[in-house]
Amino acid sequence: MFKVPDNINKQLERVPQSPGVYLMKDGLGKIIYVGKAKKLKNRLSSYFRAVESHPVKTKALVINTREFEYILTNSEEEALLLEANLIKAHQPKFNVLLKDDKSYPYVLLTEEKFPRLFKVRGLDKRGTCFGPFTSDFDVNKVLEALHSVYPIRKCHLPLDRITRPCLYYHMGMCLAPCAFPELKEDYDRAVELIRVFFKDKRQPLIERLETKRDEAAARLDFEGAIILRDQIEAVKRLSLHQQLSQLRADDMDYISFSEKEDRICITIFMRRDGKLIDRENHVFDNLLEKDRGETLQEFIIQYYQEATFIPGELVVEEIAEKELVSNYLREVSGHRVEITRPIKGQKKEMLELVRRNSWEYLHKFSEKIDKEQLEKEELDLILYTIFSKEIRRVEAYDISHLSGTFTVGSMVVYEDGKKKPSDYRRFRIIHDKGNSDVDSMEEMLTRRLKRIHEEGFGKKPDLLLIDGGIHQVRAVEKVLKELELDLEVCGMVKDDKHRTQGLYVDGQNIPLDKSSALYRFIYKIQEEVHRFAISYHHKLRGRGLEASVLTEIPGIGEKRKKELLKHFKSLEKIKKASIEELAQADGISERLAEDIYKFFR
Repeated sequence: MFKVPDNINKQLERVPQSPGVYLMKDGLGKIIYVGKAKKLKNRLSSYFRAVESHPVKTKALVINTREFEYILTNSEEEALLLEANLIKAHQPKFNVLLKDDKSYPYVLLTEEKFPRLFKVRGLDKRGTCFGPFTSDFDVNKVLEALHSVYPIRKCHLPLDRITRPCLYYHMGMCLAPCAFPELKEDYDRAVELIRVFFKDKRQPLIERLETKRDEAAARLDFEGAIILRDQIEAVKRLSLHQQLSQLRADDMDYISFSEKEDRICITIFMRRDGKLIDRENHVFDNLLEKDRGETLQEFIIQYYQEATFIPGELVVEEIAEKELVSNYLREVSGHRVEITRPIKGQKKEMLELVRRNSWEYLHKFSEKIDKEQLEKEELDLILYTIFSKEIRRVEAYDISHLSGTFTVGSMVVYEDGKKKPSDYRRFRIIHDKGNSDVDSMEEMLTRRLKRIHEEGFGKKPDLLLIDGGIHQVRAVEKVLKELELDLEVCGMVKDDKHRTQGLYVDGQNIPLDKSSALYRFIYKIQEEVHRFAISYHHKLRGRGLEASVLTEIPGIGEKRKKELLKHFKSLEKIKKASIEELAQADGISERLAEDIYKFFR
């Protein structure tokens, strides 16, 4: 009979009755299941009661779970969308993983002379996106209601190609700007009322719909009254959209922290492309006594000073010298970084949620924090024994292929035993030696290590972890010799079933004990570098494979991508072109040509 581990029983006692998302992990710390709950304590406790009576798969999940974490949200609806984002990011083996990557619906209000309103999947750059929403049905009903009350156009044809008003005009559901452009003022007023509606001012529309419903019932049009009733209910339900995935498509980090005796936990919620994609907890002990603003400022400067990506906005509760830090981050990142201290509204609510999660982690996961610190000490000792030096920064490298032809190198970074996503990098391999992992590894490390002293590319690593054995390691050692660099390097060796087996160091294979901290650390790194590579391949598949990488270059959109491909005929020729050659393509300035050239090196 299965016995629930004592550490899980202790965790369950401290779980709050709040809505949120929970993450179950196996003995190696890998996330194996992501779920949501209206009441976290009830849901999590249900897994570990009467385990023998669970269905086979649920029982297998429970038996494989060694610990769990959770993220608090403000509502079950928020938890639903956060759950979807985390499943997509971590691909847990016990979750249902959809291949079509269906996303939640948004409503798009286009930026045109006479804007249109319609449903889209994901954020769309053609205008202002509202959402995401949890129900397709409600979105469809609300769009029907909005079009019936605010008669803006539905057609997708250019207005200059329309010669007469369509049926919607005669039904009173369109102002027909195609025929009556002089009604622009009335049209703009309707568009503004739609914007107001999506800013949570629902009542004016509800009142209009209720009036129309009562009028329909009075003239015995009960079918029309029922349709209006359903629209009213959908409008009321639609107000429950997720705060964790906001309207604008920019990037933003929320940062707050909590204290307990001589220990603090600084928590970051990372929002990318309008979605909350990750959360980080950073625990510190025995810090000097400072006020909250000084503590947060010191952390922000250290955390972002060598990051390869800094979002356009940091939302914090307080900071000692806001303008000074903002200017510093602008200098580091090359773009404007706004530091916001919200007083009220959605950002304030989100920041409070970050603080609550920080408090939860610090006060209810203290045993886990202590265990991680002990494991970190064990890992440091093992690494010191192997390499005779302190190992703080580890860079891991892997080569992967897409469609048999497109090769990508991936670099993930761990500092003090924890991953540092802000320093991750990808390399588009450009050599013409076929699918040779050894040559690809040599190219990637050459390009990385040649720029090791460049500002913004990260610190000098203490250890290079290479996915592969003797041949890959020798290729890297060749690069180190040519560049006259003295860095530790070792290979991560796998068995026939592609499972972590050992390390290749100084010409020797060192087997790994599966119960050791070093094995768990290497396993996590291999899983992370593989996940990072695969996520990029998925992204490319959704955007047109090889040529789609061009649109990742700042300043290159679909139009310039087409001009480049038209001029050079292939991506390979673009990769090999000089700055002068690139600048000859239509629409490509000398500065942009230089950016393209650097992008592929």
